[in-house]
Amino acid sequence: MAIGVSAKAEAAERAAFDKVGKLLKGKAIVSPAGFDAGFPDFGYRIQLSNGNTIDLHFEYKADYKAQMGSMRDWIFDGRKFSSNDTKSESKAELISIMNRTPNAIQNGKRLLDDLKKHFDKNVKFLYSGSLSVIKDKGTRRAMTQNFAANTDNYQIAAISDNVLGKKIIDHYKTKFKKNLKRGSDGSILFMMLKDTVWMVDTYGSVSADDLKEVADRMKLRKLDPLQNLTAKLEVRIQPRGLNSPSKMTSIDVMASFRLAGAPSGGGKII
Repeated sequence: MAIGVSAKAEAAERAAFDKVGKLLKGKAIVSPAGFDAGFPDFGYRIQLSNGNTIDLHFEYKADYKAQMGSMRDWIFDGRKFSSNDTKSESKAELISIMNRTPNAIQNGKRLLDDLKKHFDKNVKFLYSGSLSVIKDKGTRRAMTQNFAANTDNYQIAAISDNVLGKKIIDHYKTKFKKNLKRGSDGSILFMMLKDTVWMVDTYGSVSADDLKEVADRMKLRKLDPLQNLTAKLEVRIQPRGLNSPSKMTSIDVMASFRLAGAPSGGGKII
């Protein structure tokens, strides 16, 4: 769920895929495919000693503060956030989080009202093209200065808590149920951060003995549940070009959603 994922992060995901695969000795059902390539990041199908077939889905992040989503093309219409980029799964997830955050909706309305009042009443949307309603460079600059002088806070959301972390967990559980593979008796969803894994959810026929055998194969004492996950949402706008008289002024919009740290527990893959 991030824009501009580095080659280093992709290499870390591939290394994690290989390491888990050697331990499980199963068949890969999903291989790493880079940023925004669907759900899960990778997965294996294994056969247990009792004959049951279990699919293991892994959502992988190379860092405990990994970016889950980022965008500079969101649009706020006074009621909700949206994006014209309908193909990006990570953007759709971030938009969903923004729309389920009352503080973001409230501040979006505040800033859109400020633009109408202090820039131009014809502004319809809060987005990167908000200032295009004024075409003349000089007039746009003067009115952008007026907006900046009368707006103290460009922040739409700056939240870091485990409520947002729970939204990630719930979101993963929903996606997990939608992306089950045919042909297995049960499925398990894991989150893997760096070299540590947590169990997020199970589906189908997965007993306590099955979980123990999966843990044994990954050389873990037990499978800790993913809980107490914290995340950080940041959304803001920023006037641009006020210090460059030769340029047209504009509005920069930004939104990012990232993990805020490592959750408790977990099992380290050696």
